[in-house]
Amino acid sequence: MRQVAARAQPPVPKRSLSVRCLIFARTEERGVLAARRVQESDWDDDCDEFCALCQDWVPRLVAGSEVCARCRRMQRRMWKYGLSIARYNAIWRAQGFRCALCGDNAEACDMGIPHEAKSIWQIDHDHSCCGPLRSRGCCVRGILCKPCNLHRLPTYERWPTELRDSPKFDSYLNDPPARKPAAEVIDGRDNRYLPTSWSFIMDRKYAEELAAKDGVDSPASP
Repeated sequence: MRQVAARAQPPVPKRSLSVRCLIFARTEERGVLAARRVQESDWDDDCDEFCALCQDWVPRLVAGSEVCARCRRMQRRMWKYGLSIARYNAIWRAQGFRCALCGDNAEACDMGIPHEAKSIWQIDHDHSCCGPLRSRGCCVRGILCKPCNLHRLPTYERWPTELRDSPKFDSYLNDPPARKPAAEVIDGRDNRYLPTSWSFIMDRKYAEELAAKDGVDSPASP
């Protein structure tokens, strides 16, 4: 009789980060939001390398770098559009941490933990400049929710100019938030954290730190 090979068992998922005790502290060298205190029983013996971006212990880093695979995927997503993490944060801050078109700001709470939840926000750029697949950064217009980026804005752009009668859409297309002075990177503020659902909290924190260092009142977030 022909023997049937036993099916391999799926790997046991690692324990969720949501059970961990989290602390945010300042990191001087990289300027990213800081460290997590984890119960000793929750350490994974296989996690023996430290990611300089997300400040987490991981099984291995990307070869020749100091970042983990998840941080590198996030970097590549932004590099595809000619953005750095700080530049992305600056645009997001200038938009008031919400979709630049519909104003939606609802997203799954990740407790400020990088990579804990998949981002629902998408980078919009002018396809007539660099093509539909990537950008050199010069034609990035803003950060939108998925419905606006994939359906609402493309539909509006296909209409003849004489039929475009939406002040909201016209304002976005004629004066995109990414090209406004408010979207310029603020050193010591936009480069201090990774994008999460708590970005507005972290922005306020570092804005207050800068204001205290300069001896002035904290600037209000948009």
